[in-house]
Amino acid sequence: MDILHQLLSKFQEHNKIDQLVKWLGQKKPLPRVRLSGLSGSEDAFVAAAAFLKHPRYTLYIGSDKEEAAYFQNNLANLLEKKDIHFFPDSFKSPGNFERLESSNVLQRTEIINRISQSLAEGECIVTYPEALFERVVSPVELSGARIEIQSGESLDVDTIIEVLVDYGFVRTDFVFEPGQFSIRGGIVDIFSYGNEWPYRIELFDDEVESIRVFDPVSQLSKQNIARVSIVPNINTRFRQDQKVSLLSIHPEDTVVWFSDQQQIMDRLQRCFEKAEEFARTVLPTLEEQELKAIFNDLSFLRPGEVMEDLSAFGMVITTNTKPDIEVHHHIGWESSPQPSFNKNFNLLIEDLRENTRKGLTNYLFTDNPRQIERFDHIFEDLEANVQVQPVLKAIHAGFIDHELGVACYTDH
Repeated sequence: MDILHQLLSKFQEHNKIDQLVKWLGQKKPLPRVRLSGLSGSEDAFVAAAAFLKHPRYTLYIGSDKEEAAYFQNNLANLLEKKDIHFFPDSFKSPGNFERLESSNVLQRTEIINRISQSLAEGECIVTYPEALFERVVSPVELSGARIEIQSGESLDVDTIIEVLVDYGFVRTDFVFEPGQFSIRGGIVDIFSYGNEWPYRIELFDDEVESIRVFDPVSQLSKQNIARVSIVPNINTRFRQDQKVSLLSIHPEDTVVWFSDQQQIMDRLQRCFEKAEEFARTVLPTLEEQELKAIFNDLSFLRPGEVMEDLSAFGMVITTNTKPDIEVHHHIGWESSPQPSFNKNFNLLIEDLRENTRKGLTNYLFTDNPRQIERFDHIFEDLEANVQVQPVLKAIHAGFIDHELGVACYTDH
């Protein structure tokens, strides 16, 4: 067992994680658990330990995009074998509606497509208020619109051309972005709106001989697969009545994690007001048809609708202050943030020694192996004689948990 898994095991074996998992398993009343006293990124360690103890559908809502991305990075590094989906808004900048970001639209489509077909015990999605503000296509509607192609089955080229064009795909000589397809002899390339890489389908007469994911730049194969699922552009293909809240497509036993409900509500309200202003003053002057389709279909939710959907799930609220909603259970953690050393290594060394005297195990997180070597050399030159467990992971730890007996430092 490596050092990171040893540390995670300490959390998993803690009675507070056992208690949290037990409460989250309750169906009536819906669990409302407050976690206080967490420092640095310890909330990601607690979330990872709880998921490992009992995998379940979990939605983590950051206060903003930056906080959500930060949390997703930590959780993905802690749960290496689990895909941690990051669900963005559709725009270049959250809350600014002037410009769509095609990669974000692709990512939203991909996640809805994946979780609607998932057979996993639980899925983990990290998002933020501006992304929740936008509706998503109902999985039922998406399923009906999905094109399934499987190796060994027949595929009529004329039919696939007709369907793809109807779905808004453009035929090109070579595919290089979502929404394109090409046909050259017995080779059909399709760049779906629901996948990061395009698919190459090789035919023998009308039978699918092979399906591969490939790099459109190098043309090299990345992976052989047995079947593909092609989805249309969710922004232009579906009407308002075919779109729903992201929260509404989650199973009823999903648990939602967040830190400040009022802050979520405030950001949703600002989004709503800015969307109304944009639709009234800016949208009529634009020629961007996809943007117009989004606003014409009213693809947004009112803040109250999001909060109503939120109330249908169990919650974990990570806050040191009294939350705005009633909670049923409370777990307090005895931790403190990583001290600030301002590159004073003597202060760091003394702190590490003090931790050891108190029975704490020191962990140092870095994503750069040279940093570990650098610290080793510094400790040797200063004759530090300190005990530190290096962890080669891009995790922003920064907390000391006195009850667990761990001091988790980040290298900056």
